[in-house]
Amino acid sequence: MSALPSTQDLRERVDTAQVLTRFHYLSRAIALACGGWIAGTPKLDTKAALARAAWQHTLAGDAFRERVFELRYPSRFLEEGSDAPLIRVYEAAIDAPGADAFLDALTGAVLPDYSERLAAFLGQTDELDDGPTIRILEQALRDIAEQAGSLGARPGPGTDSWAARLRHGFKTLEPPAGTPFRLAEEPARDDAYLSSSFYWPDAIVPGYPYGEGVALQVRSAVSHLNEVWAVDTAGAILHGLAPELGWEWIRDAGRWTYDEARHMLMGKRRLEAWGLPSEQIPLGGYIYEACAGEDALYRLGMLGYFETKNIGRKRERAAAFHAMGDTTSETDMEFDWADETLHAEYGRRWLKELLAIRGENPDSWQAVLDRCEQLVADRVARATDAERVRITAAAEALVAEAAIRAA
Repeated sequence: MSALPSTQDLRERVDTAQVLTRFHYLSRAIALACGGWIAGTPKLDTKAALARAAWQHTLAGDAFRERVFELRYPSRFLEEGSDAPLIRVYEAAIDAPGADAFLDALTGAVLPDYSERLAAFLGQTDELDDGPTIRILEQALRDIAEQAGSLGARPGPGTDSWAARLRHGFKTLEPPAGTPFRLAEEPARDDAYLSSSFYWPDAIVPGYPYGEGVALQVRSAVSHLNEVWAVDTAGAILHGLAPELGWEWIRDAGRWTYDEARHMLMGKRRLEAWGLPSEQIPLGGYIYEACAGEDALYRLGMLGYFETKNIGRKRERAAAFHAMGDTTSETDMEFDWADETLHAEYGRRWLKELLAIRGENPDSWQAVLDRCEQLVADRVARATDAERVRITAAAEALVAEAAIRAA
């Protein structure tokens, strides 16, 4: 049968939907690994970079997924198919022997390999045929380039072996045997700050005031900085609940993790702008610590409840900052408020969904929150007199330093 010649240079016919399915699963694996390692990573900037990377990979994974559904309409299934061996290697990246080894492998093996695969496919496609996919690919490549810069880790002793083993796995399609991942039950903390489980006296000293004026500014910024516990928790449940709750959860939890990192950095930015020395600033995590050894259900409950129970006060504080002329604190608080209203809905929705999946009454979610409150109360009850004296002295010294700078 005769036919007119191709109007383009000869190029290989590619099953775009299957390639994008592969990219969806690779993005998923990276997002979950980044989330899982946040709590075990000490530096605040690195925690924030992992949270941002996790969110960006959930965005890419969701875009690839939706594009596959468009190309295979009306099918709504994504099957790993022949890509399963490669996906298993990517999923093995989380099994690093430590945080430094994971970061080194992420920046030195996983992200470069993924970038090469995305770029190679980008060179095979055509804008008229597949313009929507090109836009997704280009954004994913820009995000990976950003991640490589923000996560640039310095290899520590013995960390290169894990990156090298992953690179070998990408060639052989055999997952390297690593150290099975375990969530850090005690969160790693940045040694540039004052380590203290309870980051302000009002958590453990009855009647200690929240503060007004300069004290309110400092207390609010320290509180934002200490949303580090929420970043750790969001990353932990992003990874830990993915097998039960599936992709829509991963997408929402990626955003939740990123939002909490933004809030943490809001506090960091304000404290640095005021010139307050980091070694005097308490950095804790007693709410995260309260869940040590508990089911991830309760970490979800903690984040859905303790992060949102004071939503109503945030607008009051924004107004107070406005009256002081502190527009940065005011704006940060307003955006925090907007984010937390979204997070409250995440908490309700996914807590009920998780209970239903486990065969429990979804309307019993209040009992989970009650249990969360008790866990925190138990942790507070273990506070010592020495801790109360230490954190009170630290808070008063920090406020006094801020008052001098304000004057």
